[in-house]
Amino acid sequence: MSYDVKELAVKAGKTIKLTFANPDVMSHNILLVQPGMADDGAAKALAVGAQGFDKQWIPESADIIWASKLLDHSKDQVIEFTAPEKAGDYPYVCSLPGHHVVMRGVLKVK
Repeated sequence: MSYDVKELAVKAGKTIKLTFANPDVMSHNILLVQPGMADDGAAKALAVGAQGFDKQWIPESADIIWASKLLDHSKDQVIEFTAPEKAGDYPYVCSLPGHHVVMRGVLKVK
Protein backbone atom coordinates (compact mmCIF):
# COMPACT_ATOMS: atom_id res chain seq x y z
CA MET A 1 0.00 0.00 0.00
CA SER A 2 2.08 2.87 -1.38
CA TYR A 3 2.41 5.02 -4.47
CA ASP A 4 4.97 3.64 -6.88
CA VAL A 5 6.13 7.18 -7.67
CA LYS A 6 7.12 9.02 -4.51
CA GLU A 7 8.42 12.19 -6.18
CA LEU A 8 7.56 14.13 -9.31
CA ALA A 9 9.28 17.29 -10.58
CA VAL A 10 7.48 19.84 -12.74
CA LYS A 11 7.95 23.43 -13.89
CA ALA A 12 5.76 26.06 -12.25
CA GLY A 13 2.65 26.97 -14.25
CA LYS A 14 3.02 24.14 -16.79
CA THR A 15 0.12 21.92 -17.87
CA ILE A 16 0.54 18.41 -16.47
CA LYS A 17 -1.18 15.18 -17.48
CA LEU A 18 -0.96 12.43 -14.88
CA THR A 19 -2.45 8.93 -15.01
CA PHE A 20 -3.37 7.60 -11.59
CA ALA A 21 -3.86 3.81 -11.70
CA ASN A 22 -4.85 1.60 -8.80
CA PRO A 23 -3.47 -1.97 -9.01
CA ASP A 24 -4.25 -2.61 -5.32
CA VAL A 25 -7.25 -4.64 -4.12
CA MET A 26 -8.23 -1.72 -1.85
CA SER A 27 -9.69 1.55 -3.09
CA HIS A 28 -7.42 4.60 -3.15
CA ASN A 29 -7.39 8.23 -4.21
CA ILE A 30 -4.77 10.92 -4.54
CA LEU A 31 -4.98 14.50 -3.30
CA LEU A 32 -2.45 17.22 -4.07
CA VAL A 33 -2.34 19.72 -1.21
CA GLN A 34 -0.57 22.93 -0.26
CA PRO A 35 2.94 22.61 1.20
CA GLY A 36 2.90 21.30 4.77
CA MET A 37 -0.78 20.30 4.64
CA ALA A 38 -0.62 16.52 4.06
CA ASP A 39 -1.53 15.50 7.61
CA ASP A 40 -4.11 18.27 7.95
CA GLY A 41 -5.80 17.18 4.71
CA ALA A 42 -5.92 13.59 5.94
CA ALA A 43 -7.41 14.71 9.28
CA LYS A 44 -10.08 16.71 7.46
CA ALA A 45 -10.89 13.66 5.31
CA LEU A 46 -11.33 11.54 8.44
CA ALA A 47 -13.68 14.18 9.82
CA VAL A 48 -16.21 13.57 7.01
CA GLY A 49 -17.07 10.43 9.00
CA ALA A 50 -20.02 8.35 7.83
CA GLN A 51 -20.20 10.35 4.57
CA GLY A 52 -16.64 9.33 3.67
CA PHE A 53 -17.40 7.01 0.76
CA ASP A 54 -20.16 9.29 -0.53
CA LYS A 55 -17.63 12.14 -0.60
CA GLN A 56 -14.86 9.83 -1.85
CA TRP A 57 -12.89 10.82 1.29
CA ILE A 58 -12.29 14.28 -0.17
CA PRO A 59 -12.99 16.99 2.39
CA GLU A 60 -13.90 20.54 1.50
CA SER A 61 -10.69 22.48 1.99
CA ALA A 62 -8.95 25.40 0.31
CA ASP A 63 -5.69 23.49 0.92
CA ILE A 64 -6.59 20.83 -1.67
CA ILE A 65 -5.30 21.80 -5.10
CA TRP A 66 -6.87 18.81 -6.88
CA ALA A 67 -8.10 15.31 -6.09
CA SER A 68 -8.81 12.13 -8.00
CA LYS A 69 -11.93 10.06 -7.64
CA LEU A 70 -11.83 7.09 -5.31
CA LEU A 71 -10.56 4.31 -7.56
CA ASP A 72 -11.31 0.63 -7.11
CA HIS A 73 -8.95 -2.20 -8.08
CA SER A 74 -7.60 -2.00 -11.65
CA LYS A 75 -9.24 1.38 -12.36
CA ASP A 76 -7.43 4.52 -13.49
CA GLN A 77 -8.06 8.21 -13.99
CA VAL A 78 -6.26 10.76 -16.12
CA ILE A 79 -5.78 14.00 -14.21
CA GLU A 80 -4.92 17.17 -16.12
CA PHE A 81 -3.94 20.25 -14.15
CA THR A 82 -1.77 23.33 -14.19
CA ALA A 83 1.17 23.10 -11.82
CA PRO A 84 1.16 25.73 -9.07
CA GLU A 85 2.84 29.02 -10.00
CA LYS A 86 4.76 29.14 -6.74
CA ALA A 87 7.84 26.91 -6.43
CA GLY A 88 7.82 24.47 -3.53
CA ASP A 89 7.18 20.93 -2.37
CA TYR A 90 3.51 20.01 -2.70
CA PRO A 91 2.59 16.75 -0.97
CA TYR A 92 0.18 14.20 -2.35
CA VAL A 93 -1.61 11.64 -0.19
CA CYS A 94 -4.33 9.03 -0.21
CA SER A 95 -7.03 10.42 2.07
CA LEU A 96 -8.74 7.17 3.04
CA PRO A 97 -8.51 6.81 6.82
CA GLY A 98 -5.04 5.62 7.82
CA HIS A 99 -3.69 5.43 4.27
CA HIS A 100 -1.94 8.82 4.37
CA VAL A 101 0.65 7.43 6.80
CA VAL A 102 2.32 5.39 4.04
CA MET A 103 0.65 6.58 0.84
CA ARG A 104 2.33 9.88 0.21
CA GLY A 105 4.69 11.60 -2.13
CA VAL A 106 5.76 15.04 -3.22
CA LEU A 107 5.30 17.14 -6.35
CA LYS A 108 8.38 19.37 -6.58
CA VAL A 109 7.49 22.57 -8.39
CA LYS A 110 10.48 24.49 -9.73
